[in-house]
Amino acid sequence: MSDPNISPSGGKTVSFDDDPTSSTPTVTTTTTSLDSTTLPTATATESALAPAPVRPANKRRRSSLKQGTQMPYRPEKQYYSHPDPLLRRLRLRNGYGKEVDLEREFTDAKVVLFLFGATWRNSSKEPYDLVANFARRHPHQCKVVYVSADTSERVFEQNTRSKPWLAMEWNDGSTLETPGAPEDEPQDPSSTLAPTEPLEPFLLAGDPDLEDEVHHSDPKGELYLRPYSRVYLAEKWNVLGVPNVVVYHLPSRQILTHHARFDLLKDGKLESTWAKWSEGEKVEFGIGDLVFALRWTISLAVLASAYAIGVRQGAVPDVLGQWTESLSQKFLFGGTTPPS
Repeated sequence: MSDPNISPSGGKTVSFDDDPTSSTPTVTTTTTSLDSTTLPTATATESALAPAPVRPANKRRRSSLKQGTQMPYRPEKQYYSHPDPLLRRLRLRNGYGKEVDLEREFTDAKVVLFLFGATWRNSSKEPYDLVANFARRHPHQCKVVYVSADTSERVFEQNTRSKPWLAMEWNDGSTLETPGAPEDEPQDPSSTLAPTEPLEPFLLAGDPDLEDEVHHSDPKGELYLRPYSRVYLAEKWNVLGVPNVVVYHLPSRQILTHHARFDLLKDGKLESTWAKWSEGEKVEFGIGDLVFALRWTISLAVLASAYAIGVRQGAVPDVLGQWTESLSQKFLFGGTTPPS
């Protein structure tokens, strides 16, 4: 029998093996014996010489997993499983820095306050104190989730440890840390290190949520879905500044307000606010609220009007007019009498 690899000239044919890592074929040469002289030869068809098409690299966002790879880490089921379509997308920690069992933590909850916050030197603590007091009034039915916009993990720890609220995961790829320390805050030595990669593929701002409708086919919330990061949630709810409170009603799965007023959490309005929020009702901004918000402006306007009327009628000396005239002479004319 004849060898199929032997050419009519007596030498072996040439084979072309496509290298999967190269866009051009690799030519394998053999030798053929002609009159006891060894010469390299290479023969191939034109189709074999055509370069193989190059597949473009799959572009992926920083928050995505590489195609075809398994997730490096998946939390235990109690940390991501919940019937609520919003809660199941959160990774929360309690005041001790421990992961939160969603089913257990939100068993009796009716209202969730998402507190978008950050603190710095000499910043006001009043909004955070109001939210803390409100949460302590209804510890089981009202839960607070702190969504940090802090500039460093050290400040984040200060604002979440031993506080009456939960906190979204810090290491979620939000990359809110700024290079260098702020002028009013000492540099945290650990902040000079490169940020740690998130363990899960968190959705970041601008990422499409391809799993938004999964909860319709998974009402018990048992499937794993990509979690929300802090910056994704801020973009989703159009939160542009801090502090800001978003009110979420769990039984109806509705956002009651994206920008709750902090005066609703003060004494005198606190209980009426809770009565409406717990029933899934929005707190409307009425005439009384408008007058209260503008109370100082209205008071100054009334005093200015009364003063103007008194000066016009001669009942009150025009002290303000004389004072402004003396200032004009001093700074505009150097203390001399202005020309007539």
